[in-house]
Amino acid sequence: MKAVLPADPTHAGNGAGLRPAPRVGELPDPVARAGEVVVAVHAAGLNRADLLQLAGHYPPPPGESDVPGLECAGQIAIVGEGVDRWQVGMRVMALLAGGGQATRVAAPAGQLLPLPENLSFVEGGALPEAGLTAWTNLVAEGGLVTGEVVLITGATGGMGTFAAQLAQELGARVIAAARDAGRLELLRSLGITELLTDDDELPARVRDATGGRGVDLVFDLVGGDRLPAHLAALKKGGRLVLMGMLAGHTAELDLEALLRRRLRIIGSVLRARSRDEKARLVAGFGAFAVPRLRAGRLRPVVDRVLPLEDAALAYAALANGGGFGKIVLTMT
Repeated sequence: MKAVLPADPTHAGNGAGLRPAPRVGELPDPVARAGEVVVAVHAAGLNRADLLQLAGHYPPPPGESDVPGLECAGQIAIVGEGVDRWQVGMRVMALLAGGGQATRVAAPAGQLLPLPENLSFVEGGALPEAGLTAWTNLVAEGGLVTGEVVLITGATGGMGTFAAQLAQELGARVIAAARDAGRLELLRSLGITELLTDDDELPARVRDATGGRGVDLVFDLVGGDRLPAHLAALKKGGRLVLMGMLAGHTAELDLEALLRRRLRIIGSVLRARSRDEKARLVAGFGAFAVPRLRAGRLRPVVDRVLPLEDAALAYAALANGGGFGKIVLTMT
């Protein structure tokens, strides 16, 4: 099979301190172990975790593929022992711990979702990681309920665009924030109308928008030096789920304010969770989201599509800030 691989270690790089671009190479086809299927991949989304992995900072969990790619869409090619629900030829989406950016991948059966007929493989390839990240951190970790107000930061990327839609479908009032005001305006096409620039005035604007109260939950894909401002946007007793570090790995916090306002910070990752836990999350997300995907009430947002052979260009675009929605690689 063809797959995205790290740069050739003998390559010297570009002389500017940047790592060489990933390459496409050949690997043996994966084998379906008990409880797995092999998916013939048609499309796979890129995520910032893939950048970290290729830079040597975010290795896959033990026993998982070293090929990057946390999500894909395609058709089942092989069904492993003990798999009953899925059959060869079915169109599926898969949440993965690695391996998606290849022409074939072995996927746990519990991490598969049916690809609705109205969605293309490209759209399906942009969905599982974004959808499950949104579901896990809005619902399982964030405890979002109908009528609450949620602030989505980093709202113009593949994760943020889907999280904003999902939060709205869950009955929450959504305030979306991002640095790029132009990209932020594109969220209106998804029905997201409360849009704020993520700058030093964000907490004051959130208080103005909420009658001085603040939001119940911050879904934070940004972190870093923006974390204090995002915490300041919370109501007293509010909660922030941190799952991204677009603005950096460290932050300086006023702990007295954190205590006085009884705020909660919840750290969350999806990739490192067990297959059993992921299967439960996938089942809950699928029951809620798949009917809404079929009805067009939810949809993944794709910024651009490139063939597997142009993986280096796709990764360069992601490293330079991506765009509005996901960057997706196609295998055929």
